[in-house]
Amino acid sequence: MKSISSKISKTRLLFIILSILCMTVIFFFSSENSDESSQTSGNIVKLILRHIVPDFTELSAARQKELIHNAQFIVRKLAHFTIYTTLGLLLSMAMGRRKFLSRQTLLALTAGAVYAVSDEIHQSLIPGRSCELRDVMIDTSGVLTGIVISMIIFMIVKRYMERKNKRAQRIH
Repeated sequence: MKSISSKISKTRLLFIILSILCMTVIFFFSSENSDESSQTSGNIVKLILRHIVPDFTELSAARQKELIHNAQFIVRKLAHFTIYTTLGLLLSMAMGRRKFLSRQTLLALTAGAVYAVSDEIHQSLIPGRSCELRDVMIDTSGVLTGIVISMIIFMIVKRYMERKNKRAQRIH
């Protein structure tokens, strides 16, 4: 009987491990209570605003707080989308097949969407956090985007390898 690792290529195994790691990071961020989560995103927003708003540090504390508050929503939703895009890319690479309407692609999308739902349920159990359908939709859109990116990468690599093989055949 073959072991699991002998049936799965080392590359796919790497992407499975990276997918689990990404899920762990998502779980960690979802475990933060509302104050911790706001502080995390607030610090990121402050860093961004210091670079894009002229003289941000010279503004009054009230104006800085207002800008941070307004930008925080966008940053939080972009963070959802970005980390789930990463998860979608990793899940797609872990599945190994690159046809858009394949069973593996649908499995990657379903796994990402189910994880998004479970993440929102998990958040609802954390003080000050809630479960939002909007976030599930953003997360699932991110997963789909990651899957599409992985397919584009695969097509580019496949074409490169085909051209490389054609050149090698011409030489011989």
